[in-house]
Amino acid sequence: MIYLHKLIPLIISPLGIALGILIVEFYFKRSKFIFFALLLLVISSLPVTANLIWRSLEFEYPPRPISELTFQRAVVVLSGGLNAGKSSNSNSVDWLEPDRFFAGLEILRSNKAHEIIFTGGKLPWQTTMSEGEILKDKALFHGVKVNQMHLTAIAANTLDEAKVTKVLLKKLNIEKVILVTSSFHMPRAAMLFKQQGINFEAYPVDFKFNGLYANWMSVVPSAGGLYKTSRGIREYIGRAYYYSLFVLKKYL
Repeated sequence: MIYLHKLIPLIISPLGIALGILIVEFYFKRSKFIFFALLLLVISSLPVTANLIWRSLEFEYPPRPISELTFQRAVVVLSGGLNAGKSSNSNSVDWLEPDRFFAGLEILRSNKAHEIIFTGGKLPWQTTMSEGEILKDKALFHGVKVNQMHLTAIAANTLDEAKVTKVLLKKLNIEKVILVTSSFHMPRAAMLFKQQGINFEAYPVDFKFNGLYANWMSVVPSAGGLYKTSRGIREYIGRAYYYSLFVLKKYL
């Protein structure tokens, strides 16, 4: 199932759809297909397109100050902060979303939690340490005590993270936590953690939306724009995937 979960976003990405259109054109010799493929790529590559997508993704969970958090015994930091497969140990870290990790540490320093839980994010084909193991070593380097840190079992995706977190919280007798992840990822994580019956307070970080301002560069296609658009669409696909599983489980 995890392989299908990772493959679908590649197929339904702007680049994947454009390549599919070009393959159809190759067989049917319809030049208008090339136009549609190019139009899709151009629109998807515009920074303004990416910005609008990320605005919609982060609308539900805007920034909030740590001072607004209520004290909880533990803060849970979800995996996804490291570049999967490229960070083999704590001495060689390729950060992807570092805000998650550092927000967790800041919550500890602000005395909004006394303990921190890292999820053991690791894909089946990875041979490196789990992300949680790497982040535990990093947290130790930053002054967090060993007895303040916990690590869940291995988790391949957000659903797995919710399940293994539930098991650990029950073992530690923790009733409520502060949940830290990227703002765009929080709706999906919140849905899955609620399904597992986990009581939490959300603390979103890692905001991608840059505001509504625009300049001439906003309408110039770029590789960065295509990447951000594709990644935003991937998040929507992830939400739809888990929501469909929830609906099927509920009515079947």
